[in-house]
Amino acid sequence: MAEEKIEIAPSALGTKDFWDKRYEMELTNFEEHGDEGEVWFGISAENRIVKYLIDSKTNKNAAILDLGCGNGSVLRKLRSKGFSQLTGVDYCQKAVDLSNATSRAEQEENEEEQLVDIRFEQLDITAPRNEFLSSKFDVILDKGTWDAMSLSEERENRLKAYLELLEQVMTEGGLFIIFSCNFTFEEMSEQFGRSSLKILCEVPATHSFSFGGKQGVTSTGAVFQKTS
Repeated sequence: MAEEKIEIAPSALGTKDFWDKRYEMELTNFEEHGDEGEVWFGISAENRIVKYLIDSKTNKNAAILDLGCGNGSVLRKLRSKGFSQLTGVDYCQKAVDLSNATSRAEQEENEEEQLVDIRFEQLDITAPRNEFLSSKFDVILDKGTWDAMSLSEERENRLKAYLELLEQVMTEGGLFIIFSCNFTFEEMSEQFGRSSLKILCEVPATHSFSFGGKQGVTSTGAVFQKTS
């Protein structure tokens, strides 16, 4: 039986120009008003990621990579829980600048705690630098990045490049945790459960909403593990 093709309409959210302008505005707002900007998918999705890593007893020294770090919020939350090897990448330089600014501000506010540094850098997932590909990570996070990347006519090429990146930089036994509003758990399993990435579980919801008598969540989280 042929695989069912997932149809996603192209959108401005799938373009770099949109995000460049968005993060330029958010960086200006932070510099002028101290506003950290939007937490993509909300605090609840971040809490689910953090809770899953803690409940699964992930080593606090695990090398963690956030693909599409935005304002760096989820990595700062992981830092507050004792995780120490944290890296965030985004293909918008202004997002990297915002992440660095919010992280430094947090360190200055908590000077007595001597918070660890978080490494932020610019990276295009579809065309990563060779030196980055030599890095290895035990946990890779995606909170909406694939959702934005998929809103393009180049979706299949982008997915191929994304999978190649995961294969190269994940450690054996490493975890890939992805959150989506565009795709169901089954659709994410189909897209990412390929090669050495095997679906492990769905990330439990901490809160849900009721609509039309049915329970739901605002985003779906899936966990994959690299098996070889």
